Amino acid sequence: MNLTLIRYFMAVAETGSFTRGAERANVTQPTLSAGIKRLEESLGASLFERSRAPQLTPAGARFLPRARLLLQEWTAARRELRQEGRPTKLRLRLGYIPGLPQRRLTALLGSFTAAHPDVALEILEAPAGTLTRRLDLGRIDAAIMPLQDDGAGLTLFRQRYLLAVPPKHPLARRSSARISDLQDQPFVIRPQAEIMPAAEKLFDGLNVRPRIIGRAESDAALLALVEAGIGVALLPHWLASDAVATLTLPELRDMHRIGLLWRDETHAALAQLRDFAAGHDWDAATDRAVLGH
Repeated sequence: MNLTLIRYFMAVAETGSFTRGAERANVTQPTLSAGIKRLEESLGASLFERSRAPQLTPAGARFLPRARLLLQEWTAARRELRQEGRPTKLRLRLGYIPGLPQRRLTALLGSFTAAHPDVALEILEAPAGTLTRRLDLGRIDAAIMPLQDDGAGLTLFRQRYLLAVPPKHPLARRSSARISDLQDQPFVIRPQAEIMPAAEKLFDGLNVRPRIIGRAESDAALLALVEAGIGVALLPHWLASDAVATLTLPELRDMHRIGLLWRDETHAALAQLRDFAAGHDWDAATDRAVLGH
């Protein structure tokens, strides 16, 4: 079967004209007409009623869907054969929570993609609740997020929180503070921060009411507000900088395990990421942190 002749047939059938069909097929009209005649001879049936506006014969109408399928199958077969021998990329959809040490996270992802060019990595930043739902629904393959105490997941690092205060704040010269010291203090928060449930429970239990004056979408924004003297904030230890004073809050003992969580153990690309992340140097994320606290 000559596929060129089938394309001639499709061009006339879809345009309703030998003239326009020839233009679509990029041939002269006599060439197109001769080709369709050869196709009809090969099939042993007339495909068009020759008239001013050619109409499909009953045989032509029956042949039309088969002709379309033949061309589609040919296109698919050619695509598959052309790709034969090329490495097939494994798709890996990875989510991660806001508030992670960005420099270390990007170092991990960049190093992983360089070491595994066979993996097509897709990433998504979203709150932990959103990532959990997407994992359950199979919309992502893995997530870097706080781990529960059920033992699931691979621990990557542990995240402590410190109280960050402006350099001229009354607490700035101290190394630690009590929750009671925060009564009526201007406080800026990230509502989705992992520490917030524990902090709010502790504040309520001790009947302490910080004065919340601002909310931000990122820990970096909180740090900027503290640096500007707007208020105090709870920040991950790795985000501490010389521009603010940092203190421990002994009553706030929560240290979150941040790790890789997944659902499908058989995912080949996931196994590669899991092994790679297990050997990643996350401790470098604390280079600027106040490690003495």
